[in-house]
Amino acid sequence: MLTKEHRVYHWIRPGRSISSDRLEDACRPHLARGIGVYRRMAGSPRGRVRDAARVALAALRPDRVEALVELLDDVATYRWPRAALQAEQRLRVFEAAAREHPVLDADRVAALLDGALTLHAPADSPAMPRAGGPAIAAAGIVPLLYADYPEFHRLAGFPSDYDAEALRADYDLAQAQALLYDAVRMTVEAAGDFKHIVQYARLSRLLHRVERRRGGGYRLAFDGPNSVLRRTRVYGVDFARFLAALVQARGWQMEAEVVLRRGWRSVAFALSDADGLRSRVPAPALFDSKIEETFARKFGPSRRGWRLLREAVILEAGRALLVPDFVFAHDDGTEVALEIVGYWTPEYLAEKLAKLERVRGVRLIVAVRRSLALRAGHLSAEVLPFASGILLKDLLPRLEAFRAGGRKRRGRETAP
Repeated sequence: MLTKEHRVYHWIRPGRSISSDRLEDACRPHLARGIGVYRRMAGSPRGRVRDAARVALAALRPDRVEALVELLDDVATYRWPRAALQAEQRLRVFEAAAREHPVLDADRVAALLDGALTLHAPADSPAMPRAGGPAIAAAGIVPLLYADYPEFHRLAGFPSDYDAEALRADYDLAQAQALLYDAVRMTVEAAGDFKHIVQYARLSRLLHRVERRRGGGYRLAFDGPNSVLRRTRVYGVDFARFLAALVQARGWQMEAEVVLRRGWRSVAFALSDADGLRSRVPAPALFDSKIEETFARKFGPSRRGWRLLREAVILEAGRALLVPDFVFAHDDGTEVALEIVGYWTPEYLAEKLAKLERVRGVRLIVAVRRSLALRAGHLSAEVLPFASGILLKDLLPRLEAFRAGGRKRRGRETAP
């Protein structure tokens, strides 16, 4: 990720809303030249590589150049000697030179350096430069002695599949993340992928509150523990990490309240999946298990008036949240959730059943292995035992029973 010093933003409505910087198609040739520098300069020190990349990117706006160099550096691989070993070698060189002070002869300087750097380090270490000859230029002494300093780290490699489009995607996402460093709260409206969105929020250490929208989907408000006491920007990095995962989801809109500088009024920053941001965070798999995948394929998109929806509802389970694997939505408005408890560790199963026990007041079917059916019997949900997979002949009657029960309740409510 970039730092705040590298961020570039634009005012949409001055004092009210902003957008993050995005690279245009015309930038691609310049990005390719910057990548070419990193491919050509393997073995060169970091400082020299970065300077060459700045020259290659010089046709771009200066405020973009430094951010792009940082991102290229993040992708590159560098090697350097261990700091403790390098410090010991510096000490040996200085002690040897002190005994002969002042050392004015270039050949003697090279001999002192070779003695310290060669005798006390593996000769085949690629990250350990050598004096390399009977004489050494004064400008070459510092990189030899301070090879553990970032400026003198040696470029070891650069991914062969990383191209201008990948750099552009990294830049666009990183600029959006950099704006979130100063966010005090964030809201996400989502039409799907609820399980993964909630999971990403937990991994990013964010608190979240959930509201169901009238038009469908959910509104999730994110902040941190201290937000209840005061407006704080300390969760900005967590928001940024969350965004890197959120962009892999589908059907979402995000709005963040950002305070760019202390004492300034907050401004709005909005994004959605339509903005096309991409992340190198792996996209979530559509199904968590083979059981779920097989069942979805067997049931199909719809059957007997029931539409099958993937992770389409969020349920309260005490103080926790549960996103069932599937939701069945009937044409008459009946909705039934299905949670599949698969083959997991005993600890996971115990925690899962305890969580399901806290779900109340919803139409829920819990599919469990036959060996777990007895343990799951105390749940308020309908229990569906299965052996190797869920059978439709066992599931469909249970769905219809929920539908029939709903009709009976509505009939009693409307009876005179």
